[in-house]
Amino acid sequence: MRVDGREHTQQLTVQRHPRYTWISDADLQEQFALGIRIRDKVSEANESVIQIREVKCDAAARMAQNNSARLRELGNTLTTNLSDVEDDIYQVRNQSGQDPLNFPIRINNRLANLLRIVNSGDGRPIANAPVLLERYSEILGVQLGRLTNVLET
Repeated sequence: MRVDGREHTQQLTVQRHPRYTWISDADLQEQFALGIRIRDKVSEANESVIQIREVKCDAAARMAQNNSARLRELGNTLTTNLSDVEDDIYQVRNQSGQDPLNFPIRINNRLANLLRIVNSGDGRPIANAPVLLERYSEILGVQLGRLTNVLET
């Protein structure tokens, strides 16, 4: 900790609650490891949305600076293709608290919800959590492949 420009350190030991005798350290380590893997996938999904939005913003700025019809056509195609991928990763139509009820959730939300489930409580993750992570990772991988294709072509 840094206070008034001085750094203070002290060793800290994290221990599980002594009354939670039914939970093993191995269970907690498994929960933590899976949570980290899911968190990384959530970050990967969200970072791709940020990248898409940055490219779309850059494309819009370049099209505004240039009167070329061909550039505008290509820029609009790029923006449309990026928006299509973005919409498959992130639900772009959510604006109010009820919108998740009206519009289907996307892969980033599925991953985030899985993370919430795995991190709620203390103990071994539910048995299908790794299976869901694998499936959601495959779906995200398809979208990230599409994003790479759009950006390269």
